[in-house]
Amino acid sequence: MEYYILKLFSNKELEYLRLKYQGANEEEIAKELQFKYKREHSNMETIILNKLSVNNWYNAFRKAFNLQLLNRKDFLSIDIKEEVSVFSTKIKDALLSKELNEKEKELKVYLMLLSFYSKIEYNCLLKN
Repeated sequence: MEYYILKLFSNKELEYLRLKYQGANEEEIAKELQFKYKREHSNMETIILNKLSVNNWYNAFRKAFNLQLLNRKDFLSIDIKEEVSVFSTKIKDALLSKELNEKEKELKVYLMLLSFYSKIEYNCLLKN
């Protein structure tokens, strides 16, 4: 059955799905897939959503993951990307805080980095 599902999608469609899931923007996708026209994005999205019988990307990603069109490696890389964004904002806020003294800022940043490191280690363990 897995073979038939994969045959429903072109390599370009699968790559588009993977890039979209990993958080790539339209410009990055266009460069990677060598799109010449902006219209190609909406056409590709319509095709993928229709083939998966869903109407939004959230459901598309869930279904693609369940059908093994996306793998755990794709899933982990997007999680780490999101975590980097969250942690960098928290660290910046802590460093710019006027309510904390320098020692408290140092400790807070250290604990955030330690927490982030633990999450990366955990994700790497799951990946293997």
